[in-house]
Amino acid sequence: MFNTLGALLALLLAAGGQDESHDRAMAELKPAVEKADKVFAELRQALLTRLTAELTQGGALTALSACHDAAPEITRRVLITEGIEVGRTSHRLRNIHNRPPEWAADHVADAAGRPAADVQPLIVDLGDRVGVLRPIPTLAMCTTCHGPDDRISPDIQETLTALYPDDRATGFSEGDLRGWMWAEVPKPR
Repeated sequence: MFNTLGALLALLLAAGGQDESHDRAMAELKPAVEKADKVFAELRQALLTRLTAELTQGGALTALSACHDAAPEITRRVLITEGIEVGRTSHRLRNIHNRPPEWAADHVADAAGRPAADVQPLIVDLGDRVGVLRPIPTLAMCTTCHGPDDRISPDIQETLTALYPDDRATGFSEGDLRGWMWAEVPKPR
């Protein structure tokens, strides 16, 4: 799976080394990274559109239910239409099925508790695929369900407990690193 060469390349890419081998490696990975970024933008837009509509029409509880149902549905659609695996993860999971991929786990853990603006994305050569990890900042609208526990309304807290019994994805403030979007994109042949 994640090999020593991949680990070395991940460190080189994360460190931002600008030598010739780095430039060659980035050029080879660029099409896959661009595809991942395109998919991330589409996912972000689809989720924000859905959540904004639900917030406007039905309020926070409706938006929470929509997020619970829509995120996995949108993710499955991307796998089917784009042929790449994508997901969301965090150092404080709401859904236990959203654990980070092995290649991303250390980076996710190392960035825990930092402002989103202070963390770097990660690009990893996985052999036949490219792993791409991009930070998700906490937006103001996210704090309704992901904010400090004492500021989450009792009805939202009750619904969160029902939907996610092991929820740890609260306590965030606007601008915090709430999590990550990840993708594994096949390399072009």
